[in-house]
Amino acid sequence: MRAERRAIVHIGHRKTGTTFIQNHFHANRAALLNAGVLYPFEEANHSFGLSGIFRQDHAEQAPTPRDRYASDPERARTELDRELHASEWHTLVLSGEVLTGFSRRELEAFSDWLGRHVAHVQIVFVVRDPVEWAVSAAQQHLKTRSDIDAVFDRPEAAHWANIIKRYRAAFGRRAVTVLEYEALAAVRERFAAQFALSAGLGANIAAIVQGDGTTVNESLSMEAALMLGRYNARVPELQDGRRNPARSGTESRAFAGLPGHKFDLPQTTRLKAHAQSRQDVAFLAREFGITRYSYPASDVPPSRYTEEVSVEFLDALTDRLVSHQADALATRLLLDRQRLRNKGDRAGAAAALEAAATRFPTDERVIRAVAAREAAKERQG
Repeated sequence: MRAERRAIVHIGHRKTGTTFIQNHFHANRAALLNAGVLYPFEEANHSFGLSGIFRQDHAEQAPTPRDRYASDPERARTELDRELHASEWHTLVLSGEVLTGFSRRELEAFSDWLGRHVAHVQIVFVVRDPVEWAVSAAQQHLKTRSDIDAVFDRPEAAHWANIIKRYRAAFGRRAVTVLEYEALAAVRERFAAQFALSAGLGANIAAIVQGDGTTVNESLSMEAALMLGRYNARVPELQDGRRNPARSGTESRAFAGLPGHKFDLPQTTRLKAHAQSRQDVAFLAREFGITRYSYPASDVPPSRYTEEVSVEFLDALTDRLVSHQADALATRLLLDRQRLRNKGDRAGAAAALEAAATRFPTDERVIRAVAAREAAKERQG
């Protein structure tokens, strides 16, 4: 059976639509398995499971689903093996951007494990224009980091050659396929389907993972990124290497999706990102014939960076703050109701729920609480 099976291992890169692809594959796991394609693990992003099982030295600064796997890697691997043995499939698909950081030793263990289940392994790596990739990576950093100037002045390098060479050493020179993000994103709603086709999964699998094209906008506008960065400076995410108890971990959601100026890096930073990527760009052209990114510095598009604050952003931020305040107040009233019920104060609990229903009639939690109260009354009657 092993001789008939293959694995397609999507290793990222991050900020190249990886989460979008993972969500579409995960949402269609049942249909994929019926077609002979196994997408394992409970989480859409396999970084948690694969990191917990195969990474040897990787400290977490905050609880994540990885902990469940890392607490007992051998048991987690046994469970994964059991899932692979219990299912009828011909193609295993794994996707986790954490794989780009695996050391050669970790890749050897990963490769040995895959070799026990499949006869052929294809590594799929997605690259993106290094300047635009640096812009997207900087935006991601500003969701947690406070040093805005450092983020803006020192763009992150993609290190394509380093990643690809490690995978060639572990899986063989011909095992790595490189795809261009821009080609996959030509028709945004078909991004996951185009990935499936380009990875060699076939038109039937592409049709399954195409989805309805809907996405959740978690990007930051220029104004939101700057405001969140300043917030991070005042309330750092980490204290002494540990998560700051004053942080909930959801701060970036308050700013995600707010309209405003499109996020960008200053032009000097864009030019730095271009300059530092030349060796990787040359490697890609030489080894894979990809020349899309081999343009001169004079062709780097001008920056849209601005510190101006748009009226649209201020209006949207006001609406969101009002919504968050209403959510907090509704939560407070529902907690008061539960506290009063625990004390046996039925009248006080009823008053708290009535206040919540009057002030926040469209809050789903309040609607459910009122419905539960009415149902209880009917049963008692």
